Amino acid sequence: MTRTLLIAMIAALATGCGEPELQTNTEEYFKAHGIVQGQPNELRIGGTLFRFPAGVGLNPYTDQETYRSKDGSPMTLSTKVGMEQGKYEKVATPIVKGQADKATFYLDPARDYALNSNPYGGGVMVEIYNRQNPSWDGVNANLKTYLKEISGRKIIEHPAPGLREYVAPKPWIGSIFEDVRPEAKKASGYGHFFGCQPSPGFCFISYWNPEGRYMYQIVVDDLFVLEHWPELHSVVVRFIDSVAVK
Repeated sequence: MTRTLLIAMIAALATGCGEPELQTNTEEYFKAHGIVQGQPNELRIGGTLFRFPAGVGLNPYTDQETYRSKDGSPMTLSTKVGMEQGKYEKVATPIVKGQADKATFYLDPARDYALNSNPYGGGVMVEIYNRQNPSWDGVNANLKTYLKEISGRKIIEHPAPGLREYVAPKPWIGSIFEDVRPEAKKASGYGHFFGCQPSPGFCFISYWNPEGRYMYQIVVDDLFVLEHWPELHSVVVRFIDSVAVK
């Protein structure tokens, strides 16, 4: 009887937990996504298929758990409130071969932005996300938020890269930069905004593709941005356009 009870408890525990999560940044994790380093790889991120050449050290990511409403209705509450009220539940989501929520790779500026075959880092970090933003106006998302944040800040012009810096009012708050090159401005009258961590730190430069199908983010040292901004953005855009299947 004791043995029967133990078997039942183990079975119930296994059913509740589902498959164990795979550890990120491992060969097993890459394999589950269908990624073979050193070979050409295809990966669907959201509704877009990307075909990466062999030289890209590709690091995929898939969230292995998510939340849903228990009765299948739209999730109108916050996750916290929905869970507290017992209306939402957390469920495991399997990794699907050839798909991912995000992919990260690196470009080497010391080699004219050549592809880095190391999936773990080195150079300019580029991330492609399965993420949409309805407030994207072709230049910025959340423009009103940026305008509120820069109000009253000291301005420093950086004419060489075509950037305007809105200096942080406190040392622990990062500066905000605006791309003020004439070709960068749109109907709103503003160029693209992006934020940087307190110096020395990193800048996080986010864009959505024109059709809003995916987002990409450039993560790079703030000093590097001030020296190489125009070429940096152009290189990243050209590469992503070359691997995205329209």
